[in-house]
Amino acid sequence: MDHTIEALSMSWRVARAVRQEGWTGEVIAVHPHSVYVTDEDDEIYAIVRLPLGNGPLNLVIPTEPAQLFNGLALGTSLASSGARLGIGEIITIGLEAASIWDPKAYAAVAADPDALERGLAELCREVSHRAPAESLARLLPHLDDEDLPEALEGIAHFPRSHALIGGLAEALTQRDRRRLKVVTSSLAGLGPGLTPAGDDFIAGVLLALALVREQRGDAALNEIATLLVETAAPRTHEISAAYLRAAYDGQVGERWHPLLAALAAGDGAQITAAAAPVLATGETSGADMLAGFVVGIGALEGGAAVRRTAVPAGGPVAASNPPAG
Repeated sequence: MDHTIEALSMSWRVARAVRQEGWTGEVIAVHPHSVYVTDEDDEIYAIVRLPLGNGPLNLVIPTEPAQLFNGLALGTSLASSGARLGIGEIITIGLEAASIWDPKAYAAVAADPDALERGLAELCREVSHRAPAESLARLLPHLDDEDLPEALEGIAHFPRSHALIGGLAEALTQRDRRRLKVVTSSLAGLGPGLTPAGDDFIAGVLLALALVREQRGDAALNEIATLLVETAAPRTHEISAAYLRAAYDGQVGERWHPLLAALAAGDGAQITAAAAPVLATGETSGADMLAGFVVGIGALEGGAAVRRTAVPAGGPVAASNPPAG
């Protein structure tokens, strides 16, 4: 049965590809709410249901019909007429009415150092205490500790991740390229998930680098960002690598944009509200990327907010993992 639906929106990078007459691709991954495809240029794109929203790789379609992706096999071909995108003989997506969305984050997060310091401290508290229990964000209050609390030691990837992200933070502060390469090569691909936790953390660091680089025009930071992405991308799978490259370019999902604006303003209440949707992204992906972003901004701006973040007297706030996207 052929389902014909209309695309709601897509990022400009997706539009640039799939709105070309003659564009072709194939399905490489199928999930209940998303389908990942690649083309002859090895670019990765995602066709996602509306609740997942806009993102750098995303073409967004309505939620219904609920079983749209059922029966879609890996290797199924895609072809575009420019106005319509066909996925095998199963799905036809109209492209002409879709709005074009810009995934680039433009927030000037370092414009006001005092506002940034306040905002970073608030964000770090929110992330480390409200993140899912198995997110790397739970490690933020312990980056200077030699040993993790017993409760955290029991999570499989935490002991190794603890050492690696602490090392990455220190190496980034010192701009130690050799150590950054060693740590990144070990962190890439580490942990569970469609995008492994280590990759999400690196993506957050790359986003921090992208925002600071745009403001400073710092050639050394350009070199460091290139080093990180070129080290991490070959050590993970192609979908996760595509998200790393997007973060390197400063491109993130729409849930991030209000948070970055609130952080730039140093508005604690807005940061708390805007962090919640990011923390609810995937099982731990949003929280892991936020952890990397907090560490990255703290290291680049010389802020001590990450180091000063205290665990509440009763210990870390328990949090259950949100549903996967």
